[in-house]
Amino acid sequence: MKEQAKPAPYVPVITDVSRQFRDATKARIDENQVVMLLSNGSRAIAPLASLTTADLAWLTQLSKDSPLAKGKSTMVVVATTVPVKKTIQVAKTEGAIETVQLCPPNVIRDQIGGTCMIYARVHWLDIAGYYVDSGEIYKIINDTPTDNPWRSPRYVAGLTGIMEGFKSKPISHNMPPQDEPAGWARQELRKGRPLLAALPREIWQALPPGFIAAHPWSGGSVGHQIVVNGFTWDSDTQKGTFHVINSWNELLEFDLSAEDVKAGLLVFEKSLSPIGEVKTETVKEIVKQITFIKSVGSTNLYEVETNLGTRKVAAPSEEQIYSLVEQGQ
Repeated sequence: MKEQAKPAPYVPVITDVSRQFRDATKARIDENQVVMLLSNGSRAIAPLASLTTADLAWLTQLSKDSPLAKGKSTMVVVATTVPVKKTIQVAKTEGAIETVQLCPPNVIRDQIGGTCMIYARVHWLDIAGYYVDSGEIYKIINDTPTDNPWRSPRYVAGLTGIMEGFKSKPISHNMPPQDEPAGWARQELRKGRPLLAALPREIWQALPPGFIAAHPWSGGSVGHQIVVNGFTWDSDTQKGTFHVINSWNELLEFDLSAEDVKAGLLVFEKSLSPIGEVKTETVKEIVKQITFIKSVGSTNLYEVETNLGTRKVAAPSEEQIYSLVEQGQ
């Protein structure tokens, strides 16, 4: 019997490939995802299960023709009985619009006085699967100046201490100095990692108009800590939003434009791995030089030079820079 010829492999037409993948210059297929280097120098990650037949064929061929090498970090496998928390509720791409939304905190809290830095950390930890009860919060903020809690040494120590005491140590990730902030933020959210962020100056410019109309604001340089747990991104128009978890009862959630990142109204500080995610080995970051830039309401803005580069960091004092940067607090 004559052997039948095997069908030719599927070769996608460029117009069949999703627009967000067309400008990929390199690719690597991992176990359940594809990692891409885009023409603008940023990286993108997409689950294999989310790809169309054309997308998968296109990226598979690209991974052979122009493979993307793995970074120098290596995975350290550790014994753990803690399951990885599934923080991603929505991860989809419809046409040119990508949407990623993580779960909200189990409890969205209303801050007391000017304690946004503590409450933002509580929300940040909560989303990742680390729960802090009210008693632990009150131990830090009780008897501190209501509007100026950062004057209390106990409050300042609590900003790092609140990250401790868990059986599974929280794993945070600083933004690499060379990365484009909004692009880095989207990459981390795609991994299910919530972001600790801040509105470092003139908050009123970034808040929804309806809220400002109902709550007159005097403006000025007032810093405020928040958490980001989602985004939308239109690859055609290069526009999108970031979803904010706030700690004001009158405005617990809202969206900010991706343009606010460029304008300096939204600053990303670090991301947090969901509980149960294994840690990768990285080069330890060491502070070399700290330069004060300006006061931003409840905290200060510094330019910090480390062995990994230079970046801006918000902290109550210069002394806190070392624990925030070198210990990843």
